[in-house]
Amino acid sequence: MKKTLKVCRSPGFTMIELLVVTTIIILLSTIALVSYSRANVSARNGKRKADLETVRQALVLYRTDSGSYPVTSDFDDMITDLTGYLGTTSITDPQNEAPYEYTYSSAAGVTFTLEAKLEPDAENYPLSNP
Repeated sequence: MKKTLKVCRSPGFTMIELLVVTTIIILLSTIALVSYSRANVSARNGKRKADLETVRQALVLYRTDSGSYPVTSDFDDMITDLTGYLGTTSITDPQNEAPYEYTYSSAAGVTFTLEAKLEPDAENYPLSNP
């Protein structure tokens, strides 16, 4: 009579299987984290552009009523001048780094340029009105 050997495998995972699954989870987590980071940068840049467009529209309304744009070189002073034309006076950078700049190309208040520094390379985003 021939005896057969029974191999008893304990239930569970081998070390190789565990390493493969762990590697896949780490890879997927890394991809998700990078995508999330890029989405945050894009959202902050979108807010900066929207804020400047809101201020631009308020400046146009201000000029319609007063005949010229407010004559100041300080963004906060200009926002104070636009209090009645903006829904809020809280126009701040999403990261509170104060990258907004408000400048004139003439002292008479005929034209203006608004600028914000966009992430990740601090590229200027200008908005102007003749």
